[in-house]
Amino acid sequence: MQRFGLSARGFGRLVATAKGLSNDQSRIAAVLARTSPFTGASEADIAALSGACSLHKFPAKANVFTEGDRATAGWLILTGRVRILIFAGGTRTLQAESLGPGELFGLYCRLGSRAPYTCTAVAEGPLTAVRIPDRAFDALSRRSLTVSRCTTERCAERIRAIRNLVRFGRESVHDRIVSTLLSLRARFGDDIPATRHEMATWVGASQETVFRSLAGLRTQGIVRTERGRIRILDAKKLLHASPVAEP
Repeated sequence: MQRFGLSARGFGRLVATAKGLSNDQSRIAAVLARTSPFTGASEADIAALSGACSLHKFPAKANVFTEGDRATAGWLILTGRVRILIFAGGTRTLQAESLGPGELFGLYCRLGSRAPYTCTAVAEGPLTAVRIPDRAFDALSRRSLTVSRCTTERCAERIRAIRNLVRFGRESVHDRIVSTLLSLRARFGDDIPATRHEMATWVGASQETVFRSLAGLRTQGIVRTERGRIRILDAKKLLHASPVAEP
């Protein structure tokens, strides 16, 4: 039998180490113990870190933080999803990531500095997340070589992802829509849950521009759009699709 993803023995040891913590903090300790980069930390270190953390709930569409805000903590998703948005100049906003339970945000982008948040985090729906104070995280990183190494590796992964996003932002809107649809297809299959507003946010374009591009793909028999959904009819054609000129 498992509790919070841990074996009965592992959970028992963790509970014993975390005596004196509140119910919320015990829950946090169990989640941290199975979340990278904390999986290599000792039970005592996990208990100390969880004692400094706190649970927070956000309604749908609430900002957890906004780009430019003073940053003093990272966050770990317990339930729900978070959209990570980056201001791209003018009125353009690009969605860098969509994160789910067990994923960290607002941490790696500021590693080693006291810089403000470099992105905006928005709850897609009701969200429960753990606030991890920078001071507690930094102290653990100094004590644990394993946590420090894993953190560096994850930070490098995020840097590569941001570089890809910059390249993505230089592409035409049509190419960004095609790339986004192919990426979503890998996750959802041919029937993609996405509204025109969501697509516009993901590709950093106006809803009208996205509508025209999707209309072009419909004309070519590549996609079919329905309320809140996009169905890919021909993935091979989508890969090589060209923009359809407006009349």
